[in-house]
Amino acid sequence: MEKEKMVEKKLYRKLQLTGGSTLIVSLPKDWVEGAGVKAGSYVTLIPQPDGSLLITPRESEKETVKEAVIHVASTMDSQAAVREFIACYIVGYDLIKVEFKPYTSEHRALIKKVLREKLIGVEPISETADELIVQCLVGYREIPLEVALNRMKNITTSMINDAVNALKTRNYEVAAEVTNRDDEVDRLYFFMVRQLKRAVRERTILEDLGISSPRACLGYRMVIKSVERSADHASRIASLIPMLKKNPSTEIFREISKMKDSSVEALRGSIDLLTKFNMEKANKIIGKVDEARIVEQNIIEKMFNQASSMDAINLRLITESLRRIVEYGADIAEIAINLSIREP
Repeated sequence: MEKEKMVEKKLYRKLQLTGGSTLIVSLPKDWVEGAGVKAGSYVTLIPQPDGSLLITPRESEKETVKEAVIHVASTMDSQAAVREFIACYIVGYDLIKVEFKPYTSEHRALIKKVLREKLIGVEPISETADELIVQCLVGYREIPLEVALNRMKNITTSMINDAVNALKTRNYEVAAEVTNRDDEVDRLYFFMVRQLKRAVRERTILEDLGISSPRACLGYRMVIKSVERSADHASRIASLIPMLKKNPSTEIFREISKMKDSSVEALRGSIDLLTKFNMEKANKIIGKVDEARIVEQNIIEKMFNQASSMDAINLRLITESLRRIVEYGADIAEIAINLSIREP
């Protein structure tokens, strides 16, 4: 509570002149004690876009292992235990200790499954009958933000392409493989959220992440959520393929392919705008939403005349997912526009 008061309190210091030309200012005692610095310590000074000056202890002076403890009881829902574990990972803990009460084998198995399938750079370093200790090993230097985002983009767009191609002949094997790829997108998503949260908390790493300001962190957080949701829709398309009784007609598939191409172009193009912005391209991507809705309506009219009622429903869900992906691409394009505008 005392630390919170220190953060919220506005302090004033008078600049002092020393040596005839050097200005100096004293640091608040509470901050000095909390940061663990002393006479002779080095601090980092980072000028901010708004004209303020950020002062932080040098990394080597304040590097500590952050540890979280999760208590899992048999009365606790296993999914709730997983959500708490993922939350600790995203917030930025280096060590996560999970203490298990009796009759929690299901909880343990589910958490270990999530470790393997959903999280990057997380390894168990100790395990006993009533405890699991996990260490988070991979940081932003090992997988830069831009590399992770491009990887998300490539996996998601390949999922969209493969899902729709599998639809043409109802290829169940390819459809199942698309669904499995969604786990890799989730892994990258959770990893990037972890890095962005750390950047907001430790603004000294913003430059290393390739982000200009804390404001951009919010934009990127929304971007990666849109990509993750797009991958979910690609997985949804793949999951609907085994439910179809017949292959879609050539006419209907041709229209669905148009929506697929539009969704891939919107998603890929909007993400590229984040590193190479172009206002004309951004507005063109946003305009694809109306085009996708028109094509979707044409497909709906044709499918109810050509397909069985159950197939028509599933094809309707597929076109809805493709349209939603186009909309997510437009959302990212709008974020790129917002980030391109200089702050007042």
